[in-house]
Amino acid sequence: MKLAVMTVAERLKNCFPDIRIQIREGSPMGRPLFCVNEDERKQGHFYFLASPVKEPENVRKCCFLAGKWITQAGWTGDYISLEPPELLFNAVQQIFDELEEWEQKLQKIRENAGGVRELLQASAEIFQNPLVLMGQDFSLVAESGLDQFREGEALFYPGSERMELINALKQDEQYNAMLEREDVVWFPGHIVGFNSWNINLQEPNAVWYRLILMEYRKTLGESDAYLLKVLAYHVRMALHAGSAEHTGGENLRSVFRRVLTDRTADYMEISRKLIALGWGAEDEYLCLVYQTTYLDQRNLTAHAICSYMEEQIPHTSSFPFKEDIVCFFDLTLIGESAEDLGNRLKYFIRESFLKAGYSRVMTGHSNLRRQYIQATLALDVGGRKMPYLWIHWFDRIAFTYILEQSTRRLPGYMLCHEKLPRLKEIDAQQHTEYYRTLRVYLEENLNATQTARELYIHRSTLLYRLERIREILDSDLTDPDELLYLNFSFRLLEQEEQKDTGS
Repeated sequence: MKLAVMTVAERLKNCFPDIRIQIREGSPMGRPLFCVNEDERKQGHFYFLASPVKEPENVRKCCFLAGKWITQAGWTGDYISLEPPELLFNAVQQIFDELEEWEQKLQKIRENAGGVRELLQASAEIFQNPLVLMGQDFSLVAESGLDQFREGEALFYPGSERMELINALKQDEQYNAMLEREDVVWFPGHIVGFNSWNINLQEPNAVWYRLILMEYRKTLGESDAYLLKVLAYHVRMALHAGSAEHTGGENLRSVFRRVLTDRTADYMEISRKLIALGWGAEDEYLCLVYQTTYLDQRNLTAHAICSYMEEQIPHTSSFPFKEDIVCFFDLTLIGESAEDLGNRLKYFIRESFLKAGYSRVMTGHSNLRRQYIQATLALDVGGRKMPYLWIHWFDRIAFTYILEQSTRRLPGYMLCHEKLPRLKEIDAQQHTEYYRTLRVYLEENLNATQTARELYIHRSTLLYRLERIREILDSDLTDPDELLYLNFSFRLLEQEEQKDTGS
């Protein structure tokens, strides 16, 4: 085993406060050797010098443990000095013994198929501070010593306080910079309440973890960062071995992912699997899609949001999908209406800087994928038409969606009632108000008295206008299909005007 120079120096300083140290961080060094013949000196080792010698040519590539000679004028090399020199030599050997024994213990745990928790517990005496392995959803995967660190619990245990910390982290510049690093990174406690060394563990299949050493019992130093890298290697190997051996049946998330990704899926089979998982064929279901931000995707907080949803609302399946978060709710099992559920979530949505789209409530399993489409349409159409809102329901944008779909191939003026634009032309030429009169008349469900009141005109004036409108349209305005078509035509032309004005 090789140790970083700073690791040895800091651990010696803890034992011998009066030790003199002047070092520059460099490559890790092996066990100390006595320097007998400086011409035979090997690189990559600590060297113990019992008597003065001249400065070696490769001083920058060696670290020296020295005695009295260190006070000689002109010396500029790295040194760790303690009297008597034999005490220094023995102390360094003891550090190597302790840390090599620790690494051998970690290796043995892995060879015996031990888990990450065992690795962290075996490291407790080495670090003398709490250790945590955090998952990509900010969940607590394994820990050692966290029970003694009350201030740090909020980040690792379920609850609204954890989501508040996560929302603060994803906006923090230092935290975002840490996500890009592969080495050990220092993160101050200005948000989570404790200083820490952190190292990201990224697996080839994109499973993400972070190993965290929290400052509590003793002040953390550079030596802890080096040793955390050693521990991270063994943790990574244990995680990899565990994932390779992991097999299991389908859960709710995997079933719903298949619903969304496999258009050829056998819905009878899907239904059987959901029933086996407790989601009945006669239950009422609701789909919610969260539109995540770049910060959520970059910080992997989408996984934390999914866990929070399932923790706070039982009978929920929540998972990242494409660039969004999809949630399915079994309202029958939850025992709430869609409106009640929406009221429960509205403050969380706003405080987490999310935007949400809700589907309609539907019974059974055959429309689950269509409900997902409804929720995404609610986000899309609602977000464009009412961008100032955080939450959009499909029912509130359904007609707007129909209008947009109807004009995908032909513009509104080519789809509307053929003679309706003629009313506009006559209004422009003769300064009449036939177009507006017909619009209000239809809106007031053909009630002449109410229409006249709305237009601020006499009833006889309205009746005259309606007679002229019937002549122009060549219609008696009694056919239900034509009345529906006229209403729809007004909306098509309004949509066309909005496109022209960019509103």
